[in-house]
Amino acid sequence: MSDEDGYLVVVELGRHAVTVENSTGVRREIPYGEVTGCRIVDGRVEAALEALEPWWWGLPEGVRQIALFRLEVVLEVLTGYRWGHPRLAQPGEPYLPFGDTETSIFQRCERMARQLAYEQQRDRVMIRRIQDGELTSDGVSVSTVRGWVRAWQKHGLRGLVDKRSTRGSQGFDALDERVRRIADDLFARFNGDESKVNLETIKAEILLRMKEDGIADVQVPERLFQEYLSERHRALGGTTRAHRSRHLRRAASAHTSFAAMYPGHLAVDVTRADVRVWDEIHECPRNVEIITVISVATRVIVALRVVPQSANGLEAGLVLYDAMRPMSMLVDGTTVEDWRWCGVPELLDLTGVTIHRSPKRMIPPGQSLQSIQGVHHKPGVNPISLRADNGSVFVSEPLRALLRDLGVDLMLSRGSKPTDNPHIERVHETFQRAYQALPGFKGRNVSERGRRVDEPGEALLTAAELERHLRRFVALDYHRSWHQGLVLPGAEKVRLSPLEMWDAMMQATGRIDVPQHPDLIYQFLPKAWLAIGHAGVEYKNLSYDGEILEEFRDLRRGAFKAGSRQVPFHYDPRDMTRIWLRHPDSDRIHEIGLKAAHLRDLPLSDFMVDRAIVNVRARGGNRALKADSARRQIIDELGRLTTAKETAELRAQSYAARVRREQAQRDHAEAAEAAALLDGSDGVVTPIRRREQPANDSPLYDVDEVWPDYDELDGG
Repeated sequence: MSDEDGYLVVVELGRHAVTVENSTGVRREIPYGEVTGCRIVDGRVEAALEALEPWWWGLPEGVRQIALFRLEVVLEVLTGYRWGHPRLAQPGEPYLPFGDTETSIFQRCERMARQLAYEQQRDRVMIRRIQDGELTSDGVSVSTVRGWVRAWQKHGLRGLVDKRSTRGSQGFDALDERVRRIADDLFARFNGDESKVNLETIKAEILLRMKEDGIADVQVPERLFQEYLSERHRALGGTTRAHRSRHLRRAASAHTSFAAMYPGHLAVDVTRADVRVWDEIHECPRNVEIITVISVATRVIVALRVVPQSANGLEAGLVLYDAMRPMSMLVDGTTVEDWRWCGVPELLDLTGVTIHRSPKRMIPPGQSLQSIQGVHHKPGVNPISLRADNGSVFVSEPLRALLRDLGVDLMLSRGSKPTDNPHIERVHETFQRAYQALPGFKGRNVSERGRRVDEPGEALLTAAELERHLRRFVALDYHRSWHQGLVLPGAEKVRLSPLEMWDAMMQATGRIDVPQHPDLIYQFLPKAWLAIGHAGVEYKNLSYDGEILEEFRDLRRGAFKAGSRQVPFHYDPRDMTRIWLRHPDSDRIHEIGLKAAHLRDLPLSDFMVDRAIVNVRARGGNRALKADSARRQIIDELGRLTTAKETAELRAQSYAARVRREQAQRDHAEAAEAAALLDGSDGVVTPIRRREQPANDSPLYDVDEVWPDYDELDGG
């Protein structure tokens, strides 16, 4: 095959050249160096002159087949033979008027057009393409056939190749720089603040800007301009939320990961749980939040708490307290225990005391990842740094002061840089597997939420049960599963679980024991400076007293605070039934109970105390409460009082206070149990220690007495 003559027939093989003959019988010699090797396609020999290489064989198969079909049409119109040579005549060729020199080219093209239309009407593939809308006609016009003939006569085989299939994509650089600048400035405005508009509106505004800037001397390629706008519009995303996300990702300038080389590099975040929990008091579903702390280097979740919305600074500090405590969980058969503090791994200034060290390996020798039975450990870690976002929970001054005392660097994410803390965000996605196994799963957003999520008949978990479920999921699923983000240089194909990565890193960095005291939790609680009197100590109009206060009742000024007799007490806003004093000599914590012992079983939190004070102030203070004021108010307001309902906001606050109080009792019970191990007691510790009943089960006081001895009941 040649570019100018189409198909050629080899008539003689000479010593230095090949003699070929074209369709008109004209012979010529072609040197061997200009002939390429032969190809066998469908049992036929296909050869091409070197002038067509590598252009011809570089074309797509479909393009070459279309060009060869057109070549057959042209050769049959001009010579009467489909292959263009009498020696290659097919049965019945030539067909008149093709090849007849007395018939004009136009008439032959007209006859060929009718023949092609007839063939295509019986071609099932062609009919299907027309039905699918890919083609609009089942025939070939006379002008089309005439155009093929002229293209072949002028350019040979190259003229029959569809130029649209060989034309490379024109780059956007062909657009005028001023036009692209106007378009880029306009698209940059869509960062989530402005509403989404369609492409035609954007195009009209660009043309208007061009007119205002006096850009009238530029010829804008319509098709290329439309492609450029479509590409930029697609890159924005389909919603304003996508606009915002893409804008923030583009604004992020960090291109390297944080150098987390020790298990103590931590990250923390708070997120709304995608599952509803049950409020037993008000009998309705509630939303809760999850505070999670992850070791960035190992991906081990070192702390997890379920808190009522919204989390506060105290809970952010307590989740760091959980991260420092090694804990374990026992699986025996189908029974799964709750998390337990693994004793006291290391003590400060308490030499000679037997201590319980947590295991060095999180996965004990001989226990594989496939073995669920046995003890599962959650390691405790000495925090080095803490990565967090700029939420009010993490930038509060109490948490900053706590981190300064612990020597932990607080590394806040940059504003509008969501990629600064990606590891903890990915953990939230992992929790979806834990949520989806529970009743009340509501999905990530309202579009995924079912109609029956909030039905009262569904057995939803409580907040405490959800926390136990998530901790079990972490221990039995997450910590033991292959984490694709854990890659060791030099062993990229090794699959590692978070606990295996923890063990490997411990071998490299050395064991990091967490210096802990059984009273560690009180370092995370706020302090109040209070004066101790002969009747005890008062805080928020509540009286507290205990035997340990005897030696501090006549305290001289300046003993703890310059120019003052005040003493620092620890208090827990979640449970106001007790406060704590750290003895200056022994450095041990002592619990100071509420004097009104009968109130200890009430959900007495700072919320309830503050609410009571607000109510007293709202009625006008103490003087507003007179002997007959209650009777007068009942007469005046009975109708309103009988129909009054607690607002939804107050019900939510009451639920949050109750959940926090229950969590506080569990926290202090664990601390008391650790202290019991140290003190050598029986280890049976209750959240509030009460006096045991006498052997005869007689009450401690006579309920018929006018004045029961509350002091004796309180132990004071």
